[in-house]
Amino acid sequence: MKVMYTCDNNYVWLMGISVISLFENNKHVKELKVYLLGEKISKENKIELKKIGNKYNREIEIINVPKLNIPPSLVSTRWPTSAFTRLFSGVILPNNIDRILYLDCDTIIVGDISGLENVKFNGNIAMGVKDCISGTYKENIGLNKKSPYINAGVILFNMNALRKVDINIEIENYMNKYRKFINYADQDILNGIFKGKIGELDPKYDVMTIDVVYSYEEIQQLRRPTNFCTKEELYIAKNNPTIIHYTTNMRVVRPWFVNTDHPLADEFGKYIKMSIWKDKELK
Repeated sequence: MKVMYTCDNNYVWLMGISVISLFENNKHVKELKVYLLGEKISKENKIELKKIGNKYNREIEIINVPKLNIPPSLVSTRWPTSAFTRLFSGVILPNNIDRILYLDCDTIIVGDISGLENVKFNGNIAMGVKDCISGTYKENIGLNKKSPYINAGVILFNMNALRKVDINIEIENYMNKYRKFINYADQDILNGIFKGKIGELDPKYDVMTIDVVYSYEEIQQLRRPTNFCTKEELYIAKNNPTIIHYTTNMRVVRPWFVNTDHPLADEFGKYIKMSIWKDKELK
């Protein structure tokens, strides 16, 4: 199994904690390699990541992100270019990788991910967990209101299919049409440019903050989502998650702040205590 993270030096510590949780709960997986597409990662942090890999007898390969031909429409103060690195993974990662699991740094892996090795792409480029997005918003960004719309924090990429896409042209064309409508940056772009080639994963692989702080009925009222998971699917997922995704939410504070009140903060706390960052002063 191949896993990918992207971040700059500011978020390496969160990425490291996520990796520890990944390795701790997937010791049975025979082959498990992590790639970090990093920007300006310090020598000290590279050493710390190597130590984590050595502890679990796993490899963490750090690839310095090369200068990419980023479409001008993405270069702005609103969105850092590092947020879009995953979309260029087809031209950065080795060509012998046929599938890879992308994980945001704000995830904690609490279960077995090996089942993702057997997921069939069926022609799709990206697979993910459906996010709660309204039909009106989908239409505004060029989708059908009933189209699947996945969260970009956990993505299973079909690398062979991704390499066939001229990602620069696709992004530029999409941004020229919908830039003024998008609020979720790379997530909207991913769903937009791969429209018709987006597949769905079990919700247990990306249990988001909104899933655990609001009831299903509240989510329906707040977001009015279309093509969302069922109440039963969400109930099962949030009571037995494989991957917890600490997405931002107005109601709670995330676990790496001292005043956290996130319902699943203890899971993050468990793995930070296993890390070199266990004594880090939280803000």
